[in-house]
Amino acid sequence: MKWGIMVMNSRTSFINRGILGNDLKRFAWVGIVYLLGLLLAIPLKVFMIYSHLQAAGITDTASYSQVLNYDSSALQLLLLLIVPVLTGLLLFRYLQVSSAADMEHALPIRRQTLYNTHVLAGLIFLVVPLIVTALVTWALAAVWGIASLDGGAILTWLGTSLLLNLLFFLTTVAIGMFTGMTSLQGVLTYILLLLPAGLSLLIPHNISKFLYGFPYDHYRSTGISDLSPLVRLESLSNRPLSAGEVAVYLLIIIAIYLLGRYLYQRRPLERAGSAVAFDILGQILKYGVVFCSMLLAGTLFSDAQDGIGWTYFGYLLGSLLAYILMEILLEKSWYIFQWQRFKGYGIYALVVIVFVGGLNLDITGYEKRMPPLGEVESVYLDNTFFLFEHRSNFPDEAYPPGSGPVPPIFIEPENLASIYALHEAIIKSPEGKRVQQFGKQRIFREPTCLVYELKDGRRFYRQYRINRAILGDKLKPIYESREYKELHNELLRINPATVNLIEVSTREGTKQLRITREDLMQQAVAALRQDILAQSYAEMTNPKASWAHISISLPDRNGIDLAWQKSYTNFANWLRATGQYEQARLLPEDISQALVSQAFQFNESAPDGRYEPKSRSIDMADLEKRPGVLHITDSRELEQCLQDYYDSYYEEAAYDVIFLLKNDRTVEGVFLEGQVPAFIAGR
Repeated sequence: MKWGIMVMNSRTSFINRGILGNDLKRFAWVGIVYLLGLLLAIPLKVFMIYSHLQAAGITDTASYSQVLNYDSSALQLLLLLIVPVLTGLLLFRYLQVSSAADMEHALPIRRQTLYNTHVLAGLIFLVVPLIVTALVTWALAAVWGIASLDGGAILTWLGTSLLLNLLFFLTTVAIGMFTGMTSLQGVLTYILLLLPAGLSLLIPHNISKFLYGFPYDHYRSTGISDLSPLVRLESLSNRPLSAGEVAVYLLIIIAIYLLGRYLYQRRPLERAGSAVAFDILGQILKYGVVFCSMLLAGTLFSDAQDGIGWTYFGYLLGSLLAYILMEILLEKSWYIFQWQRFKGYGIYALVVIVFVGGLNLDITGYEKRMPPLGEVESVYLDNTFFLFEHRSNFPDEAYPPGSGPVPPIFIEPENLASIYALHEAIIKSPEGKRVQQFGKQRIFREPTCLVYELKDGRRFYRQYRINRAILGDKLKPIYESREYKELHNELLRINPATVNLIEVSTREGTKQLRITREDLMQQAVAALRQDILAQSYAEMTNPKASWAHISISLPDRNGIDLAWQKSYTNFANWLRATGQYEQARLLPEDISQALVSQAFQFNESAPDGRYEPKSRSIDMADLEKRPGVLHITDSRELEQCLQDYYDSYYEEAAYDVIFLLKNDRTVEGVFLEGQVPAFIAGR
């Protein structure tokens, strides 16, 4: 008998029916509004799609596939982001008002019971509408035979929605234990939900400003930002929550619930209306806001101006403004400008200076650290980490084995040694870190990402921006190796017998050659392969305008696109031998004349040393009459112009050239300093 009484008391003490009934009466409208909104967002949308398809006589059910996705329904997304947070704010609003808090806690009910009861009321307001919506949607799908809205899809939506609703609601409740202001509670809730994503981007980004070689892009793509549910919402339709993510979110929900209950039992009632309910939390909140504001301002100024000085200015401005605002908020007064109040900021600034100074001085030896070459099994070398991070996806359905993009992972001993030597040269480059910090002419520096895979399974990441002109002798043996060319040229990896069409087309559509004979296609591929394998580093990195664009079609998959570069002599000779050369490239006889003039003036005062054209508008009638403009009509000189011009704009441009074609089209380009045809430079 005594045991039964104890069990009954235990059960009744977990919640209070009177408090629960009062919550249901006062805030039932929240659940009703949520239910109506969900019914409008999902079942009504299903009904509208069904009516439209029936009227059009269409039986395809694919149109329903996006109904349950948050990113395809603004109303559903808005409800998810607002209702759980609003529910938490309303149910615990009494804690932020002194009179209401005193009255609630004057009742002969334990604080733990009050907390559990209000949480249970919130769960009812959120869970019941979700379940009802799922049942109504399932019933419509079953009656109308909508295959794309089967029970599995609806249960996945229901489970995900329940998980996110619980997370948003309980986060709001827990934040309410930290603060005594409802408005601040709501703001801090959304900040906390975004915090993992924000810090996972801001911290690596700022470290990369001071630590040469720090692989910011690698850390940005590690998936840490997925811990932020607000960010994770973006990809739910393409990538549903995995079992691991569900487990992590469940653990977080349990931890937040227990933390909120623990703090509720110890929260001072007199702190209602205060910014923070616990003194120590005030300091944590203040310096947390100062730190995040410093990182954000430093990132914004650095990205806008691309200089270390602006980064430091952003740090000072962001941290100082945040410190002042937090002092005003915590003290609830504007009169905070006494030097004693800024001693804390001085200590904080000193800590930041020491940390940033340590990064700049590289006291850990991070910048010069390299794995022993004898322990290296392979090296990934590319301008991004993308192919390495997604290497398990290549090849996929669009790229059968042996085709498509492949991660440039080198395993040949000669290339491993060459890449290692390149890395050593990057580290020793006297301009390396200075360029990293001050960012002058970053636009002309090539991003370089390295991943060493060691024999014991460890990985070693580094990321740089390098000057190819300075490191050309180190890049040359890598680029000219067969392994590099096979990794970067799909044409070297395909079976020539599978090619079913080759098209060669010039710029502006002036010429087009189609090769369909099987023997000719295989000969063309063989010639192109010889040219690719024979290319030197200088030819591979020379951005001269190509003769034409080559498109190679393959069955049941994406084709191959490449440029007919001017160093491809084997392909050119093959075209001549088969009598197709004139059909494949622009020739002097296709041109009425070429107009050559001094290059456009560039704006050297542009930010970061970038060169920007002042004007690109061309009046052809005016240009033809302008003094100093050369009119090239000789076929040999036109051929030389076609051989030497570049089809992009560079700050080294000495002359602009415009080819006037006989079909009334034009082709524009430039001649670079030191590479101007002699007959032009001598005039």
